[in-house]
Amino acid sequence: MITDDALPRLADVDFEPLTPAYLRLRTITAAITATVAAMIALVVIALAPSTLTVVIAAGVTVLVWAGCLLQRLEVRRMGYAVREHDLSFRRGVLTRSVATVPFARVQHVSIGHGPLDRRFGLASLDVRTAGGAIGIPGLPQDTAERLKRLVTERAAELAQDETDTTDNDTTEIEPDGPARQLDGFEPPAAYPPPDTPHDGR
Repeated sequence: MITDDALPRLADVDFEPLTPAYLRLRTITAAITATVAAMIALVVIALAPSTLTVVIAAGVTVLVWAGCLLQRLEVRRMGYAVREHDLSFRRGVLTRSVATVPFARVQHVSIGHGPLDRRFGLASLDVRTAGGAIGIPGLPQDTAERLKRLVTERAAELAQDETDTTDNDTTEIEPDGPARQLDGFEPPAAYPPPDTPHDGR
């Protein structure tokens, strides 16, 4: 059984950053979004020129561009780490979060592609368990395939180890004797008789 003390702390683990191609992809999509928002703001101002309209349109445009900058920062903070018994994914700008999936609980691993991922040679890794899932975006295609193979193999190995441990702990029932543990435990040759009940005198 693996204890928490046997694993390195996540704070001491070096997270692998996402590929720069993913940062370029997010930058392009964010710039397109901001440009469209600015054009809509100009159209609204032209159709309904007023101080309130200008203020609202300018505010929306600023918020959209701020969101684009936050996206760039978020991508720079993203990263994944592979330890012996689990996979972790870190994200967040204002608030950091780290999601960790133990290999022993993995039920399904898949690779996905967004609308523009193939053009940039990117893929995302989706790892699911009974209690949830984590998705790691912005991976080169070959990296995503290697991670999928690694997670699948480690999950199978740990599942086999757990099965072997369970088999070693099972109890075998002998027809003419008491139960005997398969790990070599030998029961006493004779057990003491039960206490004789008092007759009340």
